[in-house]
Amino acid sequence: SQRKERKSPVCETGPEKEMEMSNQEYQRNCDSTSSGARGRAQNDGEHAGVSLPPETPATLQQSAQPDEAGIVLDLGEEDWAACAELAQAPLILIRLGEALRRLGLAGERRAAMLLFLALISRLLEHPVSIAMKGPSSAGKSNLVECVLKFFPKSAYKALSAMSEKVLAYSPDPISHKILVFYEAAGMGGEFANYFIRSLLSEGRLAYEVVVKCDAGYEVKRIEREGPTGLITTTTAIRLHPENETRYLSVSVDDSPKQTGAVMLAIAEDRRAGLDLEPWLALQRWLEGGEHRVVIPYAVTLAEMIPAVAVRLRRDFGTVLNLIRAQALLHRATRRRDSEGRIIAELRDYVVIHMLAARLLAEGVESTVPQTVRETVAAVVRLTPGCGDEASLTQVAKELGLDKSSASRRIRGAIQRGHLRNLEPHRRSPLRLVLGDPLPADIEVLPDPKALEARCCSVALQSADRGGGPEQAKGGDR
Repeated sequence: SQRKERKSPVCETGPEKEMEMSNQEYQRNCDSTSSGARGRAQNDGEHAGVSLPPETPATLQQSAQPDEAGIVLDLGEEDWAACAELAQAPLILIRLGEALRRLGLAGERRAAMLLFLALISRLLEHPVSIAMKGPSSAGKSNLVECVLKFFPKSAYKALSAMSEKVLAYSPDPISHKILVFYEAAGMGGEFANYFIRSLLSEGRLAYEVVVKCDAGYEVKRIEREGPTGLITTTTAIRLHPENETRYLSVSVDDSPKQTGAVMLAIAEDRRAGLDLEPWLALQRWLEGGEHRVVIPYAVTLAEMIPAVAVRLRRDFGTVLNLIRAQALLHRATRRRDSEGRIIAELRDYVVIHMLAARLLAEGVESTVPQTVRETVAAVVRLTPGCGDEASLTQVAKELGLDKSSASRRIRGAIQRGHLRNLEPHRRSPLRLVLGDPLPADIEVLPDPKALEARCCSVALQSADRGGGPEQAKGGDR
């Protein structure tokens, strides 16, 4: 299809309906960020050297006129015709949640949305990688398979397992693709893990091997170009220590309530017909256009995040790439800067804050997962007296879980030091006692309203000094 530029009207701010995100919270934040963050001194745009017109009713009305709209679309005619309505939806992830429900998926909306954004990020310079974690039979692989249905097969390479050097020798392209391993154990041994680390960190593979030739032996250099992301599932609490920090760890819900919801969904057979063509067309359309995204408030966000762990040096990049993926997903309704780059809005941060704020805090251990808090609380109730001990069976019964799920939670609490096992022999029953006290939670990602207020303050200070956009701090660095 021939591609050309076309203008598109700006859609109104706000979600269509609630899908396990707080509709009131989202609307409240979006109302704030859409009117305040851009209406007062064009704050976040000027802070980054990007001119953002205020989003007033007049602007919304004018935006329907092609010559005055600030949005440029790179269109493939057939794909755009198939996905235009979806591409211009105010919050596409809400549509995703409803579509997943029609496919029969019970719950897990937050995890599904993060997987979806990770697959969108394949189009960026640094894709987001995710490790789905949970006990056996929790539905991790089914969740991944459901989300993959919304993407063309060209977007990912799914494998059950691979040999040590297949990434080096496979003829299949891996640039701007997501590698999907349904079990982390299938990623091979130490050598394969090294290849994966190189792909995720450096965006490419360079491997030299000695091969036999007519003259004897020679060195052959194999290069595989990325960038490449990875999605995998595992029952492990932690993966390879050098790989763990390269993933965003997302745990599935192992609660009795979720188990009941899954069984009910199976019994009712909620699956309904779903036309996936608009979703597939949306992906093809996104592949063919602008992928660069500027985040005007990136510097301000960095200044507001407490430097509580070295891991944040890598995790902050993941946060920015999730914001970029969310803005890229809404390319049809996002403005462009003078270089043609997509401008991420504060409402994009609102979505990522809702989805990933607690995961980021748990990753750097500035907060304790709710599952760990519940497990420690169960041991507290089971050991009221000095010298009392709790067993696995008792904890599982107290939590209303099977032994496998309870054991996994206990391992997580022990690894974090909040429980101790007094039994020295691995095959003997657990003898659990309390360990280190649970710490108070520390907020890592700032509240969206706090970020908005800080952006306004910085922009107004810049205006008071007489600095225009060209003098303001750089944004997306």
